[in-house]
Amino acid sequence: MVSKERRAVFYVNLILVVLEIIAFIHDVYAFKFGLFEWYTVDSNVLQLVVSGVVVYCCLKDKPFPGLLTAAHFVSAVGLTVTFLIAAFVLAPEGGIAYYFFNDVAPINHFIGPLLSVISLLFLEKTKKLPLRIIIWPAAASLAYGVIALVLNALRIMDGPYFFLKVYEQSAGVIVTWFGIIAALCLGMAFLYYKVKWRKQ
Repeated sequence: MVSKERRAVFYVNLILVVLEIIAFIHDVYAFKFGLFEWYTVDSNVLQLVVSGVVVYCCLKDKPFPGLLTAAHFVSAVGLTVTFLIAAFVLAPEGGIAYYFFNDVAPINHFIGPLLSVISLLFLEKTKKLPLRIIIWPAAASLAYGVIALVLNALRIMDGPYFFLKVYEQSAGVIVTWFGIIAALCLGMAFLYYKVKWRKQ
């Protein structure tokens, strides 16, 4: 039985679990074994795991572990970055319909990020984590970027984002985009940290 004060957390994350499973099934069908090449897919799969654990904790009436909250910071910031990049970089060139209304794009690029942030910041009651937690999303994003660059350099992977194509982009473009994404991650993580624990 879910306690009264946790019902909102439970239902929001249950919805996230259902939606993320739908998106994951679609992405497996669409990309096969290459689905994890996409930062967007990685962030959504992490959110699926996070929301699954949140639902479990609600059902068992257990406190949310610090590691779970840290993982939620990574997924929420990652999903926010996917929304911002899709909205202001990819959609103007590829079309808003494709990035926000096509197939499971509404889940991956808008609904998932929105519900993730709402749950993390306003619904989940957790112990305050050290400020250094804001580094985790940037570190995770840079780790993805470095691995993707190496795989692109070895011609094992192609993109999937234009700034990862080492044979088509200059070093300046690659470094600039890495800097932009790292700054976005740090900025959003710091903002989310302050909002989540604004009263502490």
